[in-house]
Amino acid sequence: MRPLKTLQLQREKETDFVMDCVLDLLSDFPKMTSTQTIVDECAKDKVSSPATTHKKLGQLKKLGFVKEVNNPNDNDKRKCFILITDKGMEYLNAWEGGAK
Repeated sequence: MRPLKTLQLQREKETDFVMDCVLDLLSDFPKMTSTQTIVDECAKDKVSSPATTHKKLGQLKKLGFVKEVNNPNDNDKRKCFILITDKGMEYLNAWEGGAK
């Protein structure tokens, strides 16, 4: 996607480049994953700091691009698990020239 189209898409969907990168990393996990895993991946890839990643995940949740889910195998319930939504995948597909 060209820069102007990128800017227009981000303004339309109220995202920014870091949010897009966090969402892209999350899309690499087809099933639910722990929030800590995404935080670690973002830090490893130098996308964002842990605090910024948590902030961006919160913004993505408000937009409906990610959602918190319960892991049926987690009896402890202290971990938070997240999953990219269909709306989030649709947004990522728009980056590749698909439908908005």
